[in-house]
Amino acid sequence: MTAFDSIAQAVAKNGCTRVFGVPGGGPNLDLIGAFHRHGVEFVLAHTETGAAIMAATFGVATNTVSAVIVTRGPGAASVVNGAAHATLDRAPLLVITDCVPDAARATTGHQRFDQRALMRAVTLRTARIGNDVTDQQLTDLIATAKGPLAGAVHLDLDANSTTDIDQPKDHVLSTTAVGAEELQERLAQSSSPVVICGSQAPSDCRQALERFAAPTLTTYQGAGILPEGHPLLAGMFTNATPEREVLNDADLVILIGFDDVEPLPGAWSYSCDVVSIDSFPITHSLIQVSMTYIGHPSEVLPSRSTDSRDATQYLAGLRSRLADASRPLGPVDLVRSAAEVMPEETIVTVDAGAHFLAVMPFWPTTRTKQVFISNGLATMGYALPAAIGAALGEPARPVIAFTGDGGLHMALSELETLQRLQLPVCVAVFNDSELTLIRLKQKEAQGGAQAVAYGASDFAGVAQAVGMNATVVTHTDQLTSAFQLAVESGRPHLIDVRLDASEYEHILQVSRG
Repeated sequence: MTAFDSIAQAVAKNGCTRVFGVPGGGPNLDLIGAFHRHGVEFVLAHTETGAAIMAATFGVATNTVSAVIVTRGPGAASVVNGAAHATLDRAPLLVITDCVPDAARATTGHQRFDQRALMRAVTLRTARIGNDVTDQQLTDLIATAKGPLAGAVHLDLDANSTTDIDQPKDHVLSTTAVGAEELQERLAQSSSPVVICGSQAPSDCRQALERFAAPTLTTYQGAGILPEGHPLLAGMFTNATPEREVLNDADLVILIGFDDVEPLPGAWSYSCDVVSIDSFPITHSLIQVSMTYIGHPSEVLPSRSTDSRDATQYLAGLRSRLADASRPLGPVDLVRSAAEVMPEETIVTVDAGAHFLAVMPFWPTTRTKQVFISNGLATMGYALPAAIGAALGEPARPVIAFTGDGGLHMALSELETLQRLQLPVCVAVFNDSELTLIRLKQKEAQGGAQAVAYGASDFAGVAQAVGMNATVVTHTDQLTSAFQLAVESGRPHLIDVRLDASEYEHILQVSRG
């Protein structure tokens, strides 16, 4: 069997039904043909990074390992951001490149560089794959991509060469694990604990949390562990201002599946003791952990009487503070209108930028893997390709992509991909013609407006040019009908919201202090 069929067969056996990419010639097309023979559909994207984000999101949504297929040289160089996203945001992904063959390297300068060396910085593992690759070797590479701490694995295709695979990187536990009884004894000593659930928290730990009955924060990627409106849900942990009130009240913090890539960088500013419960060894460097238990929360969280603290007041207070300075057609109005109209089961993808500070606190998340956000890498240009991957992974659910104008410009060509695939995705653009979050951080003598401001863009016009339905919103009272139209169509729809950005300064102050 050729390397192409071996890879396609291994991916298909893992349950993957789609791979993504931007092919070159030769080996890329041979691999796409092999995937077709094994019942795996190839989805053509416009950019390598966009294709990687689609594949990574599809993998998370379907609990499989998908792949991005790109050509040597510029294709490999262009996919780096997508590979970094998959690794830092813990999404399973195979990054498959062809390369200048070993046998021709001495006589070929065109598009030749050490692609494996480049990829080692942004992947969990790299491999040169030849026709001698075994099923077990491919199974091991897919297992690395799936985790437990998922990420990108790079396969450099050189069919007539000898397979060579890097060793996997070890995950070292930062503190000695303790037994269940020892942790339970520590938990019993706490009178006002607070739980923080991260992206690696088990999706089935709700009963254990309810039995423990402590106010619970989630990270952005842990959202949905407790659904919107749950009496224990106190909001989100960001390592910034919003959660300060609830953590100031704590005498013990319990981290569950907490990953250091999730919060903002910065010192842990609370004096209370911290313990962790992890399904597998995770290094905790941001927060000093006094003891770690490896296992499921249900094995160690004791039953507590109802907590006297009202957890819901913390989240309600944050939302009230964020909305204090809301403007007509501001970002908060946009998010609230979308939340009122979009069905409860809607999947949400969120780009990097000031708008996510309005989306994340206000979106009513009801289950895990409902909100997709690039948090570990925090890359712009994420929301649109992620929405395509999520919609293909869960075709029965509508999807909304929240993106700023800066992020959408980076992925603009993928509007044609969305239209071609006819997916039920609403793209909501916070259109204020600038890099707002960067402007708010900008100081004197840092370039002024020319460093952060764009000219006006007609995103609705661009969407219509590729055949998409689109709506321009210039007044608050147009928001509801625009989202209703998008939902009722069941087709790709872009809503170009020409919003008032002055609200962001207040949002940033409340969110970051």
